[in-house]
Amino acid sequence: MTRKPVHIEVAMPSGPAHYWREMIARPKGFTIREIALCAEGVAYTTVKRYVWFLERQGYVVRIGAKRDGYALQNLYTVKKRQTKAPIERPNPQRAPLTAREAMWNAMRALEQFSARELAVSASTEERPVSQRSANLYIQRLVAVGALQVLERPQRALGKAGNTPLGATAGRYRLVKSANTGPLAPKLCVAGFVFDPNSNRVLGDAVVSELRA
Repeated sequence: MTRKPVHIEVAMPSGPAHYWREMIARPKGFTIREIALCAEGVAYTTVKRYVWFLERQGYVVRIGAKRDGYALQNLYTVKKRQTKAPIERPNPQRAPLTAREAMWNAMRALEQFSARELAVSASTEERPVSQRSANLYIQRLVAVGALQVLERPQRALGKAGNTPLGATAGRYRLVKSANTGPLAPKLCVAGFVFDPNSNRVLGDAVVSELRA
């Protein structure tokens, strides 16, 4: 009897129930990347949003950080153990996060970050965040003392072909006293008319928020 090879496609488990089982199976802690790698075809941002939901609800807590290559990954552990995976129910009244709101949440969750790491952490499939936007928000918060500069960015000293030489990204950390809550600080501009003769503002100042 001739045996014919049969190709069988097996899908790796995914979804909140699978993520939750993998988290519980790691009593010493887990990173978002480790859980994402356990589910084929699932975006990192999908797992990241689920972990952030669990952290907000108190099911998991951050216990430290773990270096993964050049990046530091937050290390979490399960605090409220239960068999059934917690599920986030969509709230039709809640508007999706803006880019700055997502960056602020990421700043509060990350131990430290560069502009690139912040942009990646705050991005979703539906709403990507550019590194330029992340760098602008970082610089404004540094200017008012909300972020601590751990390493200042260094410009490239030259190029080898198209590769910059000597360039390093800045690294930052949210100042504890600036972590006042989940609402993101707004970048605002004030429009007013100033009379240098009388050294006073004429009329009322109009304050508006800068668009992301």
